[in-house]
Amino acid sequence: MGNGSLMDYLHTQGKKPLSWSARIQIAIDVANALEYLHFYCNPPLCHRDIKSSNILLDEKFVAKVADFGLAHASKDGSICFEPVNTDIRGTPGYMDPEYVTTQELTEKSDVYSYGVVLLELITGRRVIQDNKNLVESSHVFLASESRITEIVDPNIGDEYDFDQLQTIVAIIRWCTEREGRARPSIKQVLRFLYESTDPLHGDFVEAVEDEETGSRGRKSRGKNVFFSGDGKCPPSSSSTSRSYCSRTFLLEASPPQSPNNIPSI
Repeated sequence: MGNGSLMDYLHTQGKKPLSWSARIQIAIDVANALEYLHFYCNPPLCHRDIKSSNILLDEKFVAKVADFGLAHASKDGSICFEPVNTDIRGTPGYMDPEYVTTQELTEKSDVYSYGVVLLELITGRRVIQDNKNLVESSHVFLASESRITEIVDPNIGDEYDFDQLQTIVAIIRWCTEREGRARPSIKQVLRFLYESTDPLHGDFVEAVEDEETGSRGRKSRGKNVFFSGDGKCPPSSSSTSRSYCSRTFLLEASPPQSPNNIPSI
């Protein structure tokens, strides 16, 4: 891949810093790949090792999710992952703490790891530094709206969109909730990412939902809702959201095979 892994690009001296818009697009690319795995692959898969070194960047900085050595298929092929007891596999710093404690794997473990990658992406910091993981060391900034600008990678300077930063921080907090059931699906994450980059996308989805369900007067899901009340993101139905997912954001080491042939490991 033309620009190597996201980890190497973020943490190797001498590399040209990624722009804010490039980082947001990488986040969208990875979410697209996970949406495909969780909802459209047959059978659905948990990747189990989402981390920046498994995200590769081509010559145009399109992100590809690679390395499916730890992938685990859903139990019965349904899109709803029932908890599965497995040996703990993954990478320190990115691993879901609930999975480590219970040894029960669901797709929400991938969502947690995605939240860590998103935090690494906007901070430019290593996931484990001085024996502290990035989620812990960033908590004081993530918990305070007045301090969220302090976590932005200094290499970006002031070249970022504050409204998007609010949304990204809210997504990170939501994805890294201690309990998996409190985390969003990757569909919900992707929807909020698209709404942050294109406000018209949110209006389009609202209109489609109203037409399909007959609902009216739905409360707006504007960006400011992310920091209301207890600071948590609201639940969001994604059943009628238009999917932008694509297998093109997955990097396969061999010619494409039927997902049914991928073994459960």
